[in-house]
Amino acid sequence: KMNGPTHQFAGAIAALAITQSDAEDKTSVLHHPAAAIPIGAFLGRLPDMIEPSLGNPNHRQFFHSVAVLGLLGTGMYKLYHWDPQDNLDRVLRGLLLLGGAAYLSHLALDALTSKSLPFLGKL
Repeated sequence: KMNGPTHQFAGAIAALAITQSDAEDKTSVLHHPAAAIPIGAFLGRLPDMIEPSLGNPNHRQFFHSVAVLGLLGTGMYKLYHWDPQDNLDRVLRGLLLLGGAAYLSHLALDALTSKSLPFLGKL
């Protein structure tokens, strides 16, 4: 079973990985580890904020699904290759990359549990 601190740690590591792998000419202030790590830690719990378990072990629905994993992965690929032209777009790109990486880390950890992820789930 994965818990909140595990998801926060994984989100922080995923965000840190983005800061180390992204092209320097596309980066913003958010790509500094001091900014990325707390953002990743917070957003590593985002799926459970959207769909809280509330004691229900079957709480994983659409926002914990294989479908969202695929959509988010595709979006992250496009986002990673986006070449922003101004500082505001660089900050937006950075925030979305950090958040997307943290969210993906959450889904990846949940996929490894016995409950795994539903293919689609309910909206």
